[in-house]
Amino acid sequence: MAKNTYASYLQLKKLLSAQITRTRSDDELLFIIMHQSHELWFKLAIHELACASRALLAGNSGKDCLMAFKRLSRVSEIQHLLIHSWDVLTTLTPDEFFLFRETVGRDGASGFQSVQYRILEYRLGLKYASLTLQTPAGPRTVPVADQAETPDDRAALAQALAAPSIYDATIDYMARLEFTDIAPRRDYARRYQRSDAVFAAWRHIYEDRERDPELYQLGEKLVDLEDAFRRWRFAHLATVSRVIGITQGTGGSLGLAYLQAAANQLIEAPLYPELWEVRNAMFSRERTSEIR
Repeated sequence: MAKNTYASYLQLKKLLSAQITRTRSDDELLFIIMHQSHELWFKLAIHELACASRALLAGNSGKDCLMAFKRLSRVSEIQHLLIHSWDVLTTLTPDEFFLFRETVGRDGASGFQSVQYRILEYRLGLKYASLTLQTPAGPRTVPVADQAETPDDRAALAQALAAPSIYDATIDYMARLEFTDIAPRRDYARRYQRSDAVFAAWRHIYEDRERDPELYQLGEKLVDLEDAFRRWRFAHLATVSRVIGITQGTGGSLGLAYLQAAANQLIEAPLYPELWEVRNAMFSRERTSEIR
């Protein structure tokens, strides 16, 4: 058996030989490493979200809730790294990117095709089987599965789409505790829709946080996740605007316009609507009069 070393344990020879540049540009390496590192962090975030979901789906005590909270805290830190990573890419000027952009986008290659990013969205609760892109030729609907290169990728996407998101797992956990009015979801492939019962449960938790401190902290961690997801999208939007302006995306979309719509989507239709609505309720006129 070969001796275990730092390099062999981390598979550094394989890892560091995976940056294959296609042009003579000195800046292409930045672009490759940036996106490869994103894929590695996506992989870990997906793993941690799956662990948190399993803890909640199988749990029935505050201990299980705290275990999920620990996993989600790790995902939040990963998200912060991903957000700040765009700062590195902003050092790439338009003329520098131009030297290798056509090579990057050859045959329609685009970050739009990232299977792991789609799975991460599914794990967070953004469920969809297809996307409608605004292109110069008009709207074009693209099935997500068509972006997968292999049968294994398509199977992974289908499995993630059908699996409960972290918010589904949270609601299932709440329904098994004291909030029996909540009806657990079963069609996980559809995006979550707001529930009066879920809103009432979160309002109860937030207005009496000492009674259910674990659920209160879990709620805040879910808000952290969605808030960071929003920030990541806006950081992506700002970076693309700085580097390529309103140029058409390599995947055929309108580029900046597509990213702007995607960023605004989570403001207009939150993933965890009751957790944002409860903030409005706590600062409503009725709530203010109660505090007074």
